[in-house]
Amino acid sequence: MPHPVTAPAHDGDRHTVVLLHSLGTDRRLWRRQVPALSDAYEVLTPETRGHGEADWPGEATLTGWVSDLDRVLQDRGPVHLVGLSMGGLQAVAYAGTHPEKVRSLVVANSFARLPADVAEARVQGAAEGIAAGMDAFAEQYLAQTLTRVIDEEDHSALRGAIAAVHPGAYLSSVEVTFRADVTPWFSLIACPTLVVAGEHDHKAPLQRSQEIADGIDGAALEVVAGAGHLSCLENAGGFNKILTSFLGSVDAGLQKRHEETPA
Repeated sequence: MPHPVTAPAHDGDRHTVVLLHSLGTDRRLWRRQVPALSDAYEVLTPETRGHGEADWPGEATLTGWVSDLDRVLQDRGPVHLVGLSMGGLQAVAYAGTHPEKVRSLVVANSFARLPADVAEARVQGAAEGIAAGMDAFAEQYLAQTLTRVIDEEDHSALRGAIAAVHPGAYLSSVEVTFRADVTPWFSLIACPTLVVAGEHDHKAPLQRSQEIADGIDGAALEVVAGAGHLSCLENAGGFNKILTSFLGSVDAGLQKRHEETPA
């Protein structure tokens, strides 16, 4: 992020949904959401530094991620911002830093902060995991993360995305992600917020999602049945139903409020 290809010109008749991918993946994570959203929304899937086709400048930071996203979204009105895992951290930080630019916030399969010992164990585990190369790591990661069999094309897309990540970018992003604390932004978030958990997510369990929902004023919590950490692919239908219902309710509520506001 920003993706080397500039974002398409904004269509003023439709709101924009921005989908932020997880650590080690890329825009292919959202292959089941883009078709489900594209009839009603403009959909952007920017990629994080060193992931997918995004350049790797040699450093990952949370503030850098926020700045990258802000460049992608320049000249756009408030957007629906959706992030999964690492993308959820980015989304919270962006919504807290630029509340006027976020129409709604969805934080999926993520956490606000991890206990120090858990964070350091994950950083160390990631370093050990990629020692054999990103191809081997991709297979290992998916075997450890997926809690159900997914479509073969989805599995292949994920494996290819993970294997293609720049190793330095992955390790740097790991350190930022697992050592992050986004709780200071909670009180600055001013938009409708939905937190989404996977029923069987052992990487970001329900407790972590509940902490986010409890910390952001008015946030709701939904659980994707039968899904693990990559809930948008493990139960794409369930995830999409939750997501589109929330986005629709936000847009309807804001439209009603606009119509009731005296001229």
